[in-house]
Amino acid sequence: MEGDQAPRIAEGFPGQRAVVLPRPVIASWLNAAPLLELSPSDVGHYPHARWHHRERPEGSPELIFLWCFQGEGWLKLADETFPVRPGQAAVIPPGVPHVYGADHASPWTIYWVHAVGPKVGEAQRMLGARLRQPILTLGQDPGLVALFEQMLDLLERGYSAHNLLGASLCLAQVVSRVALGSTRPNGVAETTEERIENVVSLMLSSLDRNLRVEELASHCKLSPSHFAALFKKRTGFSAIDFFLRLKMQRACRMLETSNVPIKEISIRLGIDDPLYFSRSFHRIYACSPSEYRQQHTG
Repeated sequence: MEGDQAPRIAEGFPGQRAVVLPRPVIASWLNAAPLLELSPSDVGHYPHARWHHRERPEGSPELIFLWCFQGEGWLKLADETFPVRPGQAAVIPPGVPHVYGADHASPWTIYWVHAVGPKVGEAQRMLGARLRQPILTLGQDPGLVALFEQMLDLLERGYSAHNLLGASLCLAQVVSRVALGSTRPNGVAETTEERIENVVSLMLSSLDRNLRVEELASHCKLSPSHFAALFKKRTGFSAIDFFLRLKMQRACRMLETSNVPIKEISIRLGIDDPLYFSRSFHRIYACSPSEYRQQHTG
């Protein structure tokens, strides 16, 4: 846990995405007997959340699921403090006082969601975390990234019935995906899911390189065609496009936190052609690297 003198920030991190639904909207949606009685009320992504700190002495009325994709953090629950490491998730039951925050030396990047509805208790049971054991080890599942991003995309477009249903379906998939992953018996052979997670870890450690599909497939012991199909099915992106998006996420951090020239950022990310770098950045973030830097610094 951080020292008392460290800054404490609840939200407002460079590059963050977050949606908090109006409570009357959620109440109306649940009263209308929706197809799924489990809905996200809040969802977000905090990248490199330095000094992140959130304290709720009375707990939250919602079930909280917080997944650490990179970096590290901690959770204090029931007078016990738990480290949260990359690939781990914290499950916080409704009404339980808690405090959590990012590690100072290696701040976490997290995806998080608050869940409400009559099926919250069932969701908590499926996730398998307990008050004295609130941490799950999931790995860096690219499929979870895709589901969180889809929830954010839907709810950022408004609160129509279509968007609320789509977000609820995504949340249900998150719960089922985590439940299946967290109940895997110990000692079983490496699964395809774990192989894909290992590939994502390889990508994250190789952002300064160019990786070919053949190399990624070999890393997880699959043929290139089989690997490409599985990766696209799990993430919604081709492996190379997913890798490029990870590079662009790193570029965002560098644009926000440094004065390194854009051409140099491109080279550091293994992209020798600055024009290709700028075009790729614009395709993903709908603005140029220089525009992004102007919007997110100062």
